[in-house]
Amino acid sequence: MKDINNLIKDQSIVYVTNDPERSLGLEKIIDDFYTVCVDDSYILNFLKNYYSLKKDIPQKDIYRNSNLLLKEISVQKYISKIKNPNFMFFKIAPNIEYTLKGKNILNTKSNLNKKYENKIIISKIFKDLVPKTIDISLRENSYEYIKNRVGSNFVIQFQRGQSGNSTFFINNSREFNQIKTKYPFRIAKAVQRIDGEYYTLNGVITKDYTLLGNLTRQITGIPILTNYKGGSVGNDWNTKLSSKNKETFFNTMNLISEYMRKDGYKGMFGADFVFDGKKVYLIEINARENATIPIFSKIQIEKNIMPFKLIHVLEFLKIKYNINPKKINEDFYEDVNLNQIIIRNIKKDLIEAKMKFNGLYNEHIEKISEGYDIDSLDNNNYLILTNKNFITPNMEISRVVSKKNIKVEMIEDLLKDIY
Repeated sequence: MKDINNLIKDQSIVYVTNDPERSLGLEKIIDDFYTVCVDDSYILNFLKNYYSLKKDIPQKDIYRNSNLLLKEISVQKYISKIKNPNFMFFKIAPNIEYTLKGKNILNTKSNLNKKYENKIIISKIFKDLVPKTIDISLRENSYEYIKNRVGSNFVIQFQRGQSGNSTFFINNSREFNQIKTKYPFRIAKAVQRIDGEYYTLNGVITKDYTLLGNLTRQITGIPILTNYKGGSVGNDWNTKLSSKNKETFFNTMNLISEYMRKDGYKGMFGADFVFDGKKVYLIEINARENATIPIFSKIQIEKNIMPFKLIHVLEFLKIKYNINPKKINEDFYEDVNLNQIIIRNIKKDLIEAKMKFNGLYNEHIEKISEGYDIDSLDNNNYLILTNKNFITPNMEISRVVSKKNIKVEMIEDLLKDIY
């Protein structure tokens, strides 16, 4: 990775996002890497090249949207000074493609993103990989109708959602009717509920092969951290799964990636699974950079592995590079001693975190030093990052990252000072 800047040469990478945390991963290894963001953030103190709308114009209030951000005069002035900008987004959209028509965008096409992130569509494409599933109309179909087809305990999912807000666990007719009353005109899918653990797997699809990252177990549904039973509130890279069990994930993910490659997909992607101890079931696909990629990129760099985020960039820039795909995929089987807990806003209204915990802390939440990524972590401290802005319901307030288990008592103490 020492020659990366020689490979990229005169090309600049401009990552456009609401939250600058999304852009992290390559900022220390690519000289001409720029973050353009909406939020003011503690993280900005550590970035060499950035523009923050809120930091520059605190009174400016725009809808948190990358396309609107691109249209801001101050943003356009900043970008105009960047040599050969190539634009990158957490999630691409048709309006962004229109705004940047003629510019180089380092994301897969929005039509492919939309296709593979549609939970109903992927259940049809990968019907052999998902639990028993039927399409339903909440207005027309009854609890009994669904129960007779997928079982009495099932999950309802809408086409799209975020952090568990479109997934509902149904145990009886009363719970079903509550959802039916709230969303009478929604089309959804009803899925047989599989009892097991949830996992996330990141990968990158290149022209010739697919590379897969380390498995991470999802931490979900903790009531003090999320209002949704299926809501993701953290990750644990120390899965303790056997190599045989991991092989099942590996094979399933390769089936998915080969289909996507033949369909023209290129770049980073991820998938969520539920594992019942014997079989892996696909839950959803993220046809984009997964939210864990900023941390995972740092994990890979620490291991001297070319990070998927960089491979993604090189693929879209059509720059040749040398890696050993077999060696990278073998790393898939190794666990990593790292976990994170995400604290979400479980209130019904906007909130602003009362106290700004940012940096490295001990287990008593006493600050040790500054720091913004896992490069600063050792086995005795915790990285805490807190959002500086007003936070809408279900969105992230704060996160805690550690190389050891994060105690519930610590999170409870943190919550007392955040709300």
